[in-house]
Amino acid sequence: MKFLFPVLCLFLLLPCFARTVLADEPRMVITPAMQFSYAKELYAAKDYSTAQVEFKRFIYFFPKNEKCFEARFKIGMSLYGLEQYYDASKIFNRIILLEKDDSFTRESYFMQSRAFMKMGNSGYARIVLQNFLLMTDDSKVRDKIFLALADIDIQKSKKPGQNFLDQAHGYLTRISPDTWEKLGVENRIKTIEKAQNAPRKSPTLAGLFSIIPGGGFLYCQRYHDAFVSFLLNGGLIYAAYESFDNGNPALGGVISFVETGFYSGNIYGSISAAHKYNKAQQIKILNSGFNLNTSLDLKNKTYMFSLNHPF
Repeated sequence: MKFLFPVLCLFLLLPCFARTVLADEPRMVITPAMQFSYAKELYAAKDYSTAQVEFKRFIYFFPKNEKCFEARFKIGMSLYGLEQYYDASKIFNRIILLEKDDSFTRESYFMQSRAFMKMGNSGYARIVLQNFLLMTDDSKVRDKIFLALADIDIQKSKKPGQNFLDQAHGYLTRISPDTWEKLGVENRIKTIEKAQNAPRKSPTLAGLFSIIPGGGFLYCQRYHDAFVSFLLNGGLIYAAYESFDNGNPALGGVISFVETGFYSGNIYGSISAAHKYNKAQQIKILNSGFNLNTSLDLKNKTYMFSLNHPF
């Protein structure tokens, strides 16, 4: 019993001793400012994968902090930078649904639209911007929306069988005249008008010229196709003539039937070549035109524009 009492006292005092030792050890305390600054440094260094994790960590540990809204936007931007456009669009949509009237919400509309464009869904990209247009009365924001809608129509006009240049022109003319120079609107309008007046080949004339095999392709400046079409159709026509002339109508009929298909293809191909020529000229002008890039200065909450021209 005489040894039991000291052991019992030691056992009872051990937790107090442990707390005293631990209290003397230095501890690292992460503040909201430290965590957010670290995440922003990663984002600025374009380490988007790590940045979006650290922004999520910031929101988890400091859910009441006023920087959470910006952190959520930066998560979306990080996903966009990682080309995870579907996930990015969902983040931007959550921000939009919060219905806050600030720069991050406004830019989320544009970024969600761009994400849809990256996914090849121009329809949704347009709907996002048109909804935003109905909800804002800010003239500067509306000008940016008109510019973005014009961009979508110009991009769509580069696809075969689609032409939305008139619609794009209409959006550009709705932008406030006093911002035309700043936004580069006049250069865009000139590019669109130049594309609309690009050199053209008449599909009707191409079809008429193709009565002589290869003539339609020659008119459309597709000289290799013209040469091949002339030789192929000319050879089959000559072979059919020789067959009939040599008293072999069965062979002549078969060759004539085959030649009918090639001859029809020569006419159809010539008309199609004219349409392709017109589209190619239009796309060439649009690609060589001015491109307006927009970005948001998140620190000063101002829009920035840069005008690029390929040489």
